[in-house]
Amino acid sequence: MQNVKPTIKYGCMRKENAFGKKIKGLRAKAGLTQPQLASSSGVATSIVNDIENGIRSAGCKTINKIALGLGLDEQERFLLVLKGLEFSKRDFLIPDFEQYPAELLNFLPYVLSRAGITAKSIKNIELPTGGKKNLEITLESKRKIQLDIRVITNT
Repeated sequence: MQNVKPTIKYGCMRKENAFGKKIKGLRAKAGLTQPQLASSSGVATSIVNDIENGIRSAGCKTINKIALGLGLDEQERFLLVLKGLEFSKRDFLIPDFEQYPAELLNFLPYVLSRAGITAKSIKNIELPTGGKKNLEITLESKRKIQLDIRVITNT
């Protein structure tokens, strides 16, 4: 029998480790322990631990629950969930932003990835609010992108 070494995806693990460190930093900033965050998020402590340590990735729904448990404002939560889309093998939608048009939330990750924009290259996202109908994305390069998404119905 040959001695076979397991293959490790170093690039992927580094990204998951960086994401885990971000979650851990946000948790520390909120003054929460892992069990406290798990309780406020409605997820298991083992999931919080595994995400923070880069052992497992989570779907957008779990990341959204954690963001809510951290008490992040809407834009911070949106960005965190968007970053989580990089690791998800099954999620393409951004959950729990019902007040925004579904077209925006379902199409945005696709549009950004097709334009070569990753969650890592995004510094800030200003969601449409009140009378403001466009979404503004500020990249780490300080470039700004505005998207105007309109839902047109045929009558």
